[in-house]
Amino acid sequence: MNDEIKFPYQDFYYADWRMGCSGMTAQQEGLYIRLYTHLGTANGKGLPNDFNYIFRMVADPSEDAEVVQHQREDLMWVITHKLALVDGRYHQLVQKKRREDKVDIVKIRQETGKKGGLAKAKQNSSKVSDSESISIYNNIWEKLSIKRGSKSEGLKFWLRKAREIKPEILVEKYNALCSQADDPKFIPHFATWLNHERWEEELPSKKETNNFGVQPKKSHKDYVGFVKKGIRSTSISDDMVRQMRKENLITEEEFKAW
Repeated sequence: MNDEIKFPYQDFYYADWRMGCSGMTAQQEGLYIRLYTHLGTANGKGLPNDFNYIFRMVADPSEDAEVVQHQREDLMWVITHKLALVDGRYHQLVQKKRREDKVDIVKIRQETGKKGGLAKAKQNSSKVSDSESISIYNNIWEKLSIKRGSKSEGLKFWLRKAREIKPEILVEKYNALCSQADDPKFIPHFATWLNHERWEEELPSKKETNNFGVQPKKSHKDYVGFVKKGIRSTSISDDMVRQMRKENLITEEEFKAW
């Protein structure tokens, strides 16, 4: 299935490339870009573990033995430092990961189409590019007060279930759920929350009140479990964490880690 999905281009980040080529000679970088484009046209299959084959693919033909030897040494350096063997074939790992992420997006769209949303998916894809979609999701993830579960799994369910929902609604609803949790272990993973379309739920109001009908403010003791597990929340101040340490509710290591 993955081999059937072809991408004639890939997002190319100039700053990343320049950083990755820092310290390389012009010839090494030239060999590297040739390898990179050949890997791209290989459709995710990688290049064979055959140095002579790869050399014939990317090197400049020459009758000068010294020139050929210099190219061979530079190619060996590039392969050693920039590629990795995966299942017996060479890959550039960042390029491989970006392709796999795009494959996931395509598969999700295809699955959506099978369920009757093909026309809608086509309409969306014409308006928002893959890179823009990932950027929108990254912004949602960064605004979550507590980040539970896998970010990449959350992306898959966001594309499948919640892409049409306003990002601010998702953030507001999930953060509201987090703020009501007495213990972080009761907070669903963001991917699970999206999969079950829980942004449509109305959160129950807290029943615990004081004599004037006002909810009592949570103390530092209510967030000890969060701090112990390293789960960040905007409700937890540095003063609260210091008080936890003072009362020996958390260890010195947990205090320093925070």
